[in-house]
Amino acid sequence: MNSLKSHITLILALISILFSIFLFRVFSEIMHLYQKNIVDNYSIVIVSTSKIDSVNIPIVEKTIPIDTTKQLKTLQKKFKNIDFTKVQLPYFYKLKLKRLPSPKELKHLEERLKEKAYVKRVLTHSSSQTKIYNLLMLLNIITKTFMVIIGILGFLLIVKQLEVWKLLHNERMYIMELFGAPVWFRGAALFKIAFLNSIFALIITYVLIYFVSNSYFFNMVINELNISFNIDYLKEFGILFVIAMAISLISSILVVVAKK
Repeated sequence: MNSLKSHITLILALISILFSIFLFRVFSEIMHLYQKNIVDNYSIVIVSTSKIDSVNIPIVEKTIPIDTTKQLKTLQKKFKNIDFTKVQLPYFYKLKLKRLPSPKELKHLEERLKEKAYVKRVLTHSSSQTKIYNLLMLLNIITKTFMVIIGILGFLLIVKQLEVWKLLHNERMYIMELFGAPVWFRGAALFKIAFLNSIFALIITYVLIYFVSNSYFFNMVINELNISFNIDYLKEFGILFVIAMAISLISSILVVVAKK
């Protein structure tokens, strides 16, 4: 019974690490796609006194003229006594950005645009953009903190559990050490235990990932964010397999080479 509890403890610790890494990777990718979606739909509007092709600012990807024909027709219908074709109106442009700027970068961009002689007005929608940016950064920090805490606690728990198993094989390992047996040979039992538990943990994590990623709630969130997101299960399995084996190998070596 104690042996079974020990195995379950190690497997749960590995599952917590692997699943937290998966969640971090998924969240990072969703964040990237969501930010890209925001950037694609976000633009800065400038009013210019002359025609321009570019504002020559690195963060600005392209300058798109805004067609005001529809608006002028609406005004012409409303104010029939004014001939808008004879009125010299300013030029309107949308500035598409390469990435989502921080509030500081957005303020700096606005200042640089206002310094240009031909720019009469700049509309950045900074209030809503700042709220979105701060929310995304907060979620990113929380996710990273969560992953680090889970990773450290899980790794320490694995090492502690392997130390318990080391005590069970301590005499045999000590004799092997006296005869000059290499680390991999005298710690073969621990390596085997760690490897088998890693496989079990990996399989359970993979099944958990499949059910979570196909759940109604997960797909609802993706749809609400209006992004196209698909999980490459084979790639994720390969990454988690390498991580699981690395954790098992490193923790086992640390336990085997550690002094009493």
